[in-house]
Amino acid sequence: MAVTLGFAEPVDAAFGSEQFPSKIGGRARWLDPRRPLASAQAQCDECGRTLALLAQVYAPEDAPPSAFHRTLYVFVCSNGACHRAAAARCMRVFRAQMAERNDVYEERRRADENGSGGGGGSGSDNDDDDDGVEWRMRPQVRAAPTCVVCGLAGGKACSGCSRRTYCGRAHQVADWAAGHKAQCGGAQAADSAAHGQRLARMAFPEHVLVTEEEAEGECDGEADGDDASGDDASDDEDVAATALVPAHGEAAEDSQVEVDAAFLAFQRRMQAEPAQVLRYARSAATAAQRTPLLVSDTGAPAPGDVPACERCGAPREFEMQVMPQMLNHLALDAADALSVDWGTLLVYTCARSCDVAAEHCAGYAREVVWRQNFSAQGIGEKFVRAMHGDDSGITRQIESLAI
Repeated sequence: MAVTLGFAEPVDAAFGSEQFPSKIGGRARWLDPRRPLASAQAQCDECGRTLALLAQVYAPEDAPPSAFHRTLYVFVCSNGACHRAAAARCMRVFRAQMAERNDVYEERRRADENGSGGGGGSGSDNDDDDDGVEWRMRPQVRAAPTCVVCGLAGGKACSGCSRRTYCGRAHQVADWAAGHKAQCGGAQAADSAAHGQRLARMAFPEHVLVTEEEAEGECDGEADGDDASGDDASDDEDVAATALVPAHGEAAEDSQVEVDAAFLAFQRRMQAEPAQVLRYARSAATAAQRTPLLVSDTGAPAPGDVPACERCGAPREFEMQVMPQMLNHLALDAADALSVDWGTLLVYTCARSCDVAAEHCAGYAREVVWRQNFSAQGIGEKFVRAMHGDDSGITRQIESLAI
């Protein structure tokens, strides 16, 4: 199996019924809705704000049995200034999982008019198996209260109406200002359209993550050595020739020298699918495919930087990475020099997917996210000057490259 690529697509009507979604932004959809993540686990160590959901990825495993249902949740601070600190202070990744037999989901056989178990759906394979079996939430399951702003556990209720729940005072105040003030205590229980839109803007915009396997030739990359000294060398020269062309067309000097090798390899690998926002590599067939696609020769994790699992002692392995293209879907201010930014986010998880669940319930284990930025020195001085102009940041400017 090759690396799985993730792409951002608009949310459609069928998405709301998916039991195990993979998505960008919005409020988290918890694997076990009875046990949402506590807000205390998702606080920025720099500014103290509640972190925003960046993405969640449904990533089940055949073994161990406790990881039959498995989701990764990535949170980041929406305050770009905090991203000048270490990633561990403003980013979190959590692994949630539960066994096939649990108190939340049950198997049902899909039935269509012909009785063949075919069925339609949204086109996602998260919920349904090829044998016509689908997972549905048990009717007796009652979701725990969640914060109307962020979706984390909502242990506090509005004192005026008791209908709205929050993770803390900050989000209660935000909801009040967004429109709840006009509705609190009244007969209208649902949000107005304007109120709902204002709440939605407090999270990153929601998109569906759709996936496809990376083409075999792209997976092998430069390791595919059949003609490494022929056309591949020519391709590298073409990449280098375009790598340092600033946004406004100014020719760069010494481009062959100023670009680091990892950046060139990254650029070349991205040419086939430049819209990819995520790369999932844990299930890839070869060791090379299970290696992260780095954006620079500098800033990669060294041996010992990624600690072993604190729960079971197993090493953590690279599982997936968030690509810089995801930034395009977050409604960020490209003119803000302090906007949220990264080159790539590397997610490392317990190699054993060790048990984190209570009996018949999902649990959460904090895993490791490593941020690697583009190297200003590796890209070249003249290119950096163009990137730090009035209207672009370093990652947004990368999009002007020929990928």
